[in-house]
Amino acid sequence: MLRRRREYDPERMIHSRLSRLRAKAEVPIINGPRDRIKVSPDAVLGNVLISTECGNVEIGDYAFFGHDAMLLTGGHDYALTGRDRLCTWPTSGRDIVIEPGVWVASRAIILGPCRIGANSVIGAGCVVNFDVPADTIVRQRQDLVQEPIRFRGR
Repeated sequence: MLRRRREYDPERMIHSRLSRLRAKAEVPIINGPRDRIKVSPDAVLGNVLISTECGNVEIGDYAFFGHDAMLLTGGHDYALTGRDRLCTWPTSGRDIVIEPGVWVASRAIILGPCRIGANSVIGAGCVVNFDVPADTIVRQRQDLVQEPIRFRGR
């Protein structure tokens, strides 16, 4: 039986790809009490990791997260040692507030306590443990160094 080759149709391909992505939609991973999380129904979480062991997490309208982002309220006291360091942590006071319109890019880590202002962007791979004003981008700055390879024997 001969199969007819379909014509290239970018619209059909886009809709097909979106359908596959929706079918594989990932859900957030939650560590700690779920009742400490307040998420807008208009937020898009994906596979964000949310820890609520040491505080509340609030996520506003149209906030969205890249792959493997983390919201961590937890924290251990580094001034302690041994079992005390392992088994002692605060149970409140390390709240994270993500205001409306915030984009937290892939693999960014937000450490409480902090507030990320409306429409701000947290760049990929950033670690944020401070308040971010509204309409601000936080990104890592890296120097790009290019130099030729000096091969041996040439």
